[in-house]
Order: sequence, then C-alpha cells, then structure tokens
Amino acid sequence: MSTITKIQSYHRNVKQLRVAAYCRVSTDNIEQLESLENQREHYQKYISNHPNWQLAKIYYDEGISGTKLTKRDALKELLADCHNHLIDLVVTKSISRLSRNTTDCLRIVRELQQLNIPIIFEKEHINTGAMASELFLSILSSIAQDESHSTAGNLRWAIRQRFASGEFRVSSAPYGYSIEDGNLVINQAEARIVREIFQQFSKGMSASRIAKGLNHKHVATKHGGQWRSNTVINILRNSNYTGDMLCQKTYSDDQYHRHFNQGELTQYLIEDHHPSLVNHETFNRVQVLLKEAVQKCHIETGSHKYQHHYLFSGKITCGNCGTIFKRQTRPNKICWACQRHLSSAKQCTVKAVTEVSLEAAFCNMMNKLIYSRKFLLQPLLANLQVQANSDTNGQLSSLVNQVKANDRKAETLTELMQSGLLDKAIYVNQTAQLEQDTYQCREKIKQFNSNNTDSANNFENVRTLLHWCQQGQKLSGFNKAPFQDFVQQIVVNSPKEAVFKLKCGLRLTEKLTKAACLDEHFYRGVIRQRFSEPIRQAEYLYSIIESEGDLIG
Repeated sequence: MSTITKIQSYHRNVKQLRVAAYCRVSTDNIEQLESLENQREHYQKYISNHPNWQLAKIYYDEGISGTKLTKRDALKELLADCHNHLIDLVVTKSISRLSRNTTDCLRIVRELQQLNIPIIFEKEHINTGAMASELFLSILSSIAQDESHSTAGNLRWAIRQRFASGEFRVSSAPYGYSIEDGNLVINQAEARIVREIFQQFSKGMSASRIAKGLNHKHVATKHGGQWRSNTVINILRNSNYTGDMLCQKTYSDDQYHRHFNQGELTQYLIEDHHPSLVNHETFNRVQVLLKEAVQKCHIETGSHKYQHHYLFSGKITCGNCGTIFKRQTRPNKICWACQRHLSSAKQCTVKAVTEVSLEAAFCNMMNKLIYSRKFLLQPLLANLQVQANSDTNGQLSSLVNQVKANDRKAETLTELMQSGLLDKAIYVNQTAQLEQDTYQCREKIKQFNSNNTDSANNFENVRTLLHWCQQGQKLSGFNKAPFQDFVQQIVVNSPKEAVFKLKCGLRLTEKLTKAACLDEHFYRGVIRQRFSEPIRQAEYLYSIIESEGDLIG
C-alpha cells in the first residue's frame, strides 16, 4: 500500500495583507512618465487607507508595451515574489495595465490563483479571489487586446500615409548619418568608413576580411560594438546610402512579431530623400557581387542574415547530444563536427564526418529509392492516401458534437442559476467540469486535425519523391537539387552511420562508407512484414535493402 505524506499548504496572515501594486506605461515620454509617478502616488495612498493592508512593493515598467510579457521585467519580478510567498494581494489599475494579451492575462490570473493570491482590477471592479467564472475576465481582456490591435492599426495607417506622401521622418540614423531636426545629415567620420567598405568589397575583399580590418583599426560600430561580417553585409545591402529612402522594409504582424517585408505590404521609395554616400552604379554593382557570393556559398536569403552559409548548414545534428554540426575545413577535406565534441570529447563522443561521405550516403539512399520505388514508395503512397481520407470511425464528429452539447449544458446552468433554481456553489462546480471537458475535447480535435494534416503533407511529399524516382536517373554524383527538395535533416549517430530524415516522414539509415552495388534480384525475396503505420513499414523494407549493400550509380 502506498504511503501518502501530507504537506501543509501556504496560509497568509489575514490580519495584515502584504499588498503589491503594478503600474505600466507604454512609452517613455515625459507625459507618460508623469502618469507613472501619479500611479505610484495613488497606490501608496490607496493601500495606506486599508487598515489591514501593508505596502509590500510597487512594481512598474517604463516604456514597455502590454502586448508581450517577455520584456516586462517588473511584472516578472512581481510573479517571482508571489511564488516566494512575499505577497498576499496584487492591485493594478485595469486589465489593460496588466496585459493587452488575453492569453497572458488569463495565465497570470490562474498562476496567482493557484498560489491563493487574488488580483484587484480597480477600473473593472474585479477581484479574482471572489470571481465565480473566468468568462467575464476573458471577455474584458479580449476587449483590451482588440483595443490594442485597433490602436496599433491606426498608428500603422498613419505611418503609411506619411510614407505615401513622402513626409516620413526617420527616428534612427544608419551608420554614416546623424539626425538633425528630423533630417538625415552626413556624419563625415562614419561616411568615410561606409565608402571604404563599398570600395573594398567592389575590389573583391570579403565581408569577413573587411570586418576584421575595421576591428584591427579599432573602428567602432554605430553602437560601439565589434564589426562582424553580417554588419558589413547589412551596410552593403542598405539602399539608403544612395540617397533614396525605401520605407516599410519590415512590418509587425498581429502578434507584434517583426518580419522582413518580402512583398506582403507595399513599400515606398522616396528618391533624393537625403545626401548620398555612394552612387547608384556602385550600389548596383555591389548587389550583383553579393548575389554571386550567395550562389557560390549556397546561402539561403530572405532574412538578410547569413543564417545558412552552406548546403548542409543547420541540417546536420548529433544523434548523441542533439547539437547542430559545425563545418570545418581540414587539410584536403571538409568535415562536419558536433560542436560539443569540438569543445570537449568528454561532453560528446561522436566524432566528425566528412562532407564527401555524407554526399555519397545521400546518393546511395536516392539510388535505392529509385530501384525500390515499385515495392516501397508506391505502396506507401497508397496507404497514406487511405490514412489521410479516414475519420477514425467518426471520432472527429463525436468530439465536435460533445463540445456543442457542453455549450448547451452551460447555457442551461446559467439560466437556472440566474432564475434562482440552482445553488451558486453547484453552478460553479458543474460549470468548471464542463469547461474542463470542453477543453480536453478541443485539444483532441486539434491533435486529430494535426495528424490528418501531417498525413496529407506526407502524402504530397511522397508523391513528389515517387515522381522524381520514376524518372529512373540514378545519381552518379552528388546533386544539391534533390537534396534540398527531399531532405529535412541528417542525424549522425557515429562516423559510420547517419539517418536521413526526409520531408515525407521517412527516416532512412545509411552507412557513411562506399560498398558494393545491390543485387537487383535481392528484393524479390524480402518478406513483407505488416506495420500499423505506412511510414514505419516502408522504413522496415528499406532497412532490409540497406543491410544488403549500397547502390552507387
């Protein structure tokens, strides 16, 4: 029989509550800071007017948006002190001061409710300690979130109008310029460095060499940091140095995440907006050179950063510790190695593999798939199609009907409680059970839809792979095009073995050594073992082929 140890829960001193106040302003201008000071004075008086309240601390965030929790240090400090039992009650002006994000607001309230710490929202007259349901709070926090979206949308519209009219005034100056009365003016010392960067790159010097030269001369960046290759590249890509101002290079989505504008929104070009540092001819020539460098090094563009310098960058991981492999140039060969192993062989024992062996293993794998397409890929495609079209005996419909039934029950409970026919305690208990059951049903629906989506995606990817294999052109050498099309990741388990994770869901193990060609009559003797998952069955069949040898075209 199991032993149960009872742990005493935390109880506050009801005679003297330690009360914390939270304040926030969204900008750091003088008017907002004065508002912040007024809020602090208000809460000092507000808390002192309650005899059984004791001011614990006033937490405040200056110039911080309420849409995200990540950068709000004061709020995170408040939550940490609550977990450390330093606070018994939290007071704030309104829901929008705590958070303009519905999810964050409800998460914070639930987190503090588990600690038996209520929150008082003054404006809405809500005390979460006496709250029967989260429904009202979620409605009000959603309104606050919508208000934030509306305000942000109005601001974006006003900025775009200034873009379109050519009246936009920059708020920050790129390297080589300063701002005077809202206008860009040339900073002669920095401008000399910008022209030098364009000149050196035009003559064939790489961005990394330029950065090293500037660091060697102790030239500081705009913010006093060290020069890096991506810093130099950003300068070379910046069309503002031609004197033209390209507006709306980036944009924020509805979740306030910033993205580079790849054509999603209209961009505005204001010609001769400010004095130029390089002419258009030099700038265009540099863009051609940058494009050639990108193609030469297999760099994936789109984020304006050299995130994937080479074809294998970011795609090789260690099967032992999960670390991304790093490219190394060694005498007469190129290798990829686990970064933890490079730091210390004790941290990870997986040694480096050569790029040539990875390329050869990929060729072997693709040639096997070409050979076994009729026995492996075609049955896999048929099974995936059946799986993608199945509804698991009406499970999805049953879950949807359950959610609708729970909603009707909740409405009935509310009507009974409002008419006085149902006790409030019973209403709260049964409503909570319905909410929990509805949540679980919705999670199952999400998982079911996700599985169906995965099956559909796997079906399309297998069909693309099969179409390529049906062309019957075996690889006699490495070809980057099919690698980019079909391989999602390579997991290196040892210097002699790697697992290729394909975009269609297959995980195929390959030896990293060249072997003899496969006897084409071998497959006819393979016993077709049955698996519940089509992908697993295909991987089993492939493993039998792999154990017999490799196909080198």
